[in-house]
Amino acid sequence: MTPYLKGKCRPGKKILERLDKDGADIQWLLNGRSLEGALAPLSNVMALSCSRMDIDNLLRQVRLSVDRNAEHYKPVIEAYAVIDHREYIVDLTGSIEKFLGYEPNTLSEVGLANLIHPEDYTVVKSRLQKERQDDDIVTFQSRFKTGEGNYMNVECCLYIRCKPMSDLNEYTMILRKSAL
Repeated sequence: MTPYLKGKCRPGKKILERLDKDGADIQWLLNGRSLEGALAPLSNVMALSCSRMDIDNLLRQVRLSVDRNAEHYKPVIEAYAVIDHREYIVDLTGSIEKFLGYEPNTLSEVGLANLIHPEDYTVVKSRLQKERQDDDIVTFQSRFKTGEGNYMNVECCLYIRCKPMSDLNEYTMILRKSAL
């Protein structure tokens, strides 16, 4: 665990304070055990942090915890990507391609309209176009196109960040399989 997440340096303490303020389970982040024991809804997971660095660190901690305690914990986040104001995927970790069964780098610069089922996309688009003055979190269930051309039921959570000094938004998306 890095000194940042241990809270032993000033930036680390600030990160932990911000995560705690956002509702994160600090006990779980520090030692991999939660006092509450239950998984939080997907939208609460996204609310833990507003910056990519914090989300990446959180994803590492989730993966480490799942690897150590595979029989006790179910992964909350199965895929992650950053989407620009045009609704195109711009920052890939490769997890979304693996999750949906695509070859590496296939989804770079692909729009959400090409991934989400057309019937579902109209609802998603209307929720994304809603006027916002502050950052927001939107959770929805939809059908995403897989690499084989079929559709998979997915629970998706988008953190919508209003870019400073602009009318444009940036989206951070996390996904997991859903029974729908």
